Amino acid sequence: MMNNKFLWLVLLFPLLYSCQKYNNSPFDEKEKFLRQFPIEDTKTMVLDSLWDKRDSLTYLRLKNLRTIAMNEVNYIPNWIGEFNKVRIFLVVNEKNKKINKIPLTIGKLSNLVQFDIKNNMVSMLPNSFYDLTSLTYLDLRNNPIISIDNKISHFVNLESIRLDNTLISNLHIDFCKLQKLETLVLENTKIKELPSCLGNLQNLDWLNVSGTQLTEFPLEILNAPKLETIDARRLKLKNYKEVKAICNEKNISFHYDE
Repeated sequence: MMNNKFLWLVLLFPLLYSCQKYNNSPFDEKEKFLRQFPIEDTKTMVLDSLWDKRDSLTYLRLKNLRTIAMNEVNYIPNWIGEFNKVRIFLVVNEKNKKINKIPLTIGKLSNLVQFDIKNNMVSMLPNSFYDLTSLTYLDLRNNPIISIDNKISHFVNLESIRLDNTLISNLHIDFCKLQKLETLVLENTKIKELPSCLGNLQNLDWLNVSGTQLTEFPLEILNAPKLETIDARRLKLKNYKEVKAICNEKNISFHYDE
């Protein structure tokens, strides 16, 4: 009798182990392949449109990922925050699929330096997003983003931010605290005014305000020491001549429809 019980335990153990390792059997051939990936060496992963059909543990075992790209997806998984070594996160949606929100767990990606979700339907950033203080590149273009919180000042390492073709109508004064910022793109937004303190940004070299609702350009911004290019097409600036004259004097390329 004892031998039978022992035999039963020996047969059951592999099954118990497999249940602990994965919640479900592989959904498809790709999931079978993913489960064979070497954990230590896998640094990049693409989550395709079928990611949510597969067992999350298939992905979560790859703990050394540095880059995650989501392709043709409707939403970002909550477990994304478990990949605390990730440095680059992208959502590439070129067809009909769009994400419309960012999960709160995104704030756990403390090593993230690049966040790119262009061409989606996100209208707001969760508060936890502003915990991503390692960010250097932020691309939110072509999303119906309404506003950027004053917590933008937390992004002390930010070098480039793209907000073109968003619904932003106000640029918070705390943008002036982004002393590493080199590129600021606001093209085709509803911005009516710019904070003059942008001229205090020591590394700003490209400012794009084409197609905005600006009627006057703050001359103080032209004092930014590394400013090289201003794109201001499709605008009717009241002080255009003055801006142009100063740009000529400072060798700043000023692109404007005269």
